[in-house]
Amino acid sequence: MALKLKKLLAASVALLSAVYAPAAELSSTGQMRHTFANPLDILTGNQPAVRGGEPVVLIFQDDYYLFVSHQKGYWYSPDFQNWTYVSAPNYPGGVVSVVEMDGQLIGCSMNNRNVYRCLDAKAGTWEKCGELSSDRYGDANMFVDDDGRLYMYFGWSQIMPFQVVELDKQTFKEIGEPKQLFWSDIKNHGFEVRKPEDVIYSIFNGRREYGPEELPWIEGPYMIKHNGKYYLQYAAIGLEFISYSHGIYVSDSPMGPFTYSEHNPLTFKTSGFQVGAGHGSTFHDKKGNLWTICMIPAQYGEGGRGSELAIYPTAVDKQGVMYSNTALGDYPQYYPAERSEGGADNYVDWKLLSVKKKAIVSSTFENYSPAGALDEDFTTCWAAETGNPGEFFTVDFGAEATVHAIQLNWDHIGATRGGGMGFGAPRQNAAQTERLYQCYEVFASSDNANWTRIISKPENRLELKHDYIELAEPVTARYIKVVNVATYDNAKFSIKDLRIFGTTPQMKTLKVKKFMALRNPEDRREANLVWEPVPGADGYIIRYGIEKDKLYNSYIVYDRTTLYMHSLNTAPEYCFSVEAFDSGLDFYRENPLATIGLGAEIQLAKGGGSFAYRQSADTKILMLKEGQSEYIFDGIEPGSYVLNHSYGPVLWSGQLTEKELISDKANPEPTVTADLTLLGAGTEVTGRLVMEIIPGPKSGTMKVIIK
Repeated sequence: MALKLKKLLAASVALLSAVYAPAAELSSTGQMRHTFANPLDILTGNQPAVRGGEPVVLIFQDDYYLFVSHQKGYWYSPDFQNWTYVSAPNYPGGVVSVVEMDGQLIGCSMNNRNVYRCLDAKAGTWEKCGELSSDRYGDANMFVDDDGRLYMYFGWSQIMPFQVVELDKQTFKEIGEPKQLFWSDIKNHGFEVRKPEDVIYSIFNGRREYGPEELPWIEGPYMIKHNGKYYLQYAAIGLEFISYSHGIYVSDSPMGPFTYSEHNPLTFKTSGFQVGAGHGSTFHDKKGNLWTICMIPAQYGEGGRGSELAIYPTAVDKQGVMYSNTALGDYPQYYPAERSEGGADNYVDWKLLSVKKKAIVSSTFENYSPAGALDEDFTTCWAAETGNPGEFFTVDFGAEATVHAIQLNWDHIGATRGGGMGFGAPRQNAAQTERLYQCYEVFASSDNANWTRIISKPENRLELKHDYIELAEPVTARYIKVVNVATYDNAKFSIKDLRIFGTTPQMKTLKVKKFMALRNPEDRREANLVWEPVPGADGYIIRYGIEKDKLYNSYIVYDRTTLYMHSLNTAPEYCFSVEAFDSGLDFYRENPLATIGLGAEIQLAKGGGSFAYRQSADTKILMLKEGQSEYIFDGIEPGSYVLNHSYGPVLWSGQLTEKELISDKANPEPTVTADLTLLGAGTEVTGRLVMEIIPGPKSGTMKVIIK
């Protein structure tokens, strides 16, 4: 589904991906934005970004409300893109459940008896209105049925089941005994298995390793009713895994019995830039479409233990199967107002132009290489040597493309506040008030010489981790340059991933005809896929499901043609498809010869015999590299010299005199020349290596030339 390009009227300043909008960030034209991209930032005004855990979304009095854990406040929005934060000191906080009952918002918190009602949602006025029968409701979730009856779903354990109990609407006390519903089942549900290779960070702090025999956490119950069916959502295994995900059980009654959906998982995303899709809620938007909002592992450090938000289009098919579309879960998609009704196809027809392209940078700090910002891997990043103004990162597409949107995912290598020091860095004192916002500008060019500014945020004061900007007008360019204006808290200019979305005339998507899916006969939860490569393909979407017309689950991979998966259910057979996608731009393949040299390190030593193996303090060393034809040894003073390739035979040796090395001429001619060796490959001569001595006012220069 393609967006009509001429109707893109989004702001050209940075606008948050769905969950905050102070007036200063609105477009100067006052027009609405059309798209957003995961992950989502959560801000309270200009304060530091906050944890996005255990999200609940509902519509109340014609506004969307967003609640996340451990906040004494929440957000509301009329359109799901311009959000207002509400401070609410008496709001439950913790891991919350909020539901509308009889025209009021009612809230409670995990493992807490107190129940609160909201007197004025936009003013943040809440008061205690009752007490629950128990303080053992792990991950409490209240649900009000169409008949007005109130239920409590709860469960948060590796060994205890999900349970449900009806509550009295006036006293909030239990009516009858809690009823057990289900436990985890790792023998039959592959996506519930804790795979050690999926661990992002360890909650055991090195005390022990994760084992595949370990029971998962099942947590985060959330009930939604759709077309008369009750869909009980649950999260599996834990935030510290990239395979954190959701499943669904279905019933005709709020009290069960519930039946496992063999189409599970509901949300599951272990590949691509944004990973994880657990502990959230599924809700209807104003058009009646379904969405699932998820808690995902933090992509910007926070000791590896932070959490952020992602949202995926969800639907229920004619047979009552609930499913989500996560295949392109970190690509631009439409806001609810522009999403088509029915189905879960909501992604914009823009390709990722920047993945694995050539980068040109101002500098590089240690091993934070430029490729780390273009690899669709949130555990890597690029960092400049400093945080000074003028440090830059340029992407070369290799050919012109039309750019529609840019997502700048920032890191803050070296920051004093530990939360921004990169993935897995230790968090410092959370009470520190240092900001980790980024001030920058973005330019576009067709020739890497003449630049047009397309984004300008020189005075940004918002701590955006995933700064998604939909351009007001598309831009045609080959080069996109991000230039640092200011970093804060002693951070270096750092980019976790620069993701640029757009189109080319050559972009395409097509089915892969030849592929093989091999189910593991000893463990039917696992399968391996291999497929015939499509020339020029950027990547592949692997879809699978238990019916050929219900391939509701997926993976995305870049630049490879194999996939191991462990997300299958044991009982059913599966159908698969492989779809290639191509932006029409070639990947940049770094030549290792240009990186490590041609394997010939040459050295110049003063004195020595016919074999100068030694490397003393005054030995000068250079590496021959592809694409470089001249190499300079300067500061040559009169004496005896030996030129050889390190630890190898002598290329030249001799005495250099003052007459040969010293001259006041402006452009002196070489005083000594020598053929060093022929160069070749196999039996073919490809060139020769020569040497020249060029005199200078105080010392001479030895020039080694590849011809």
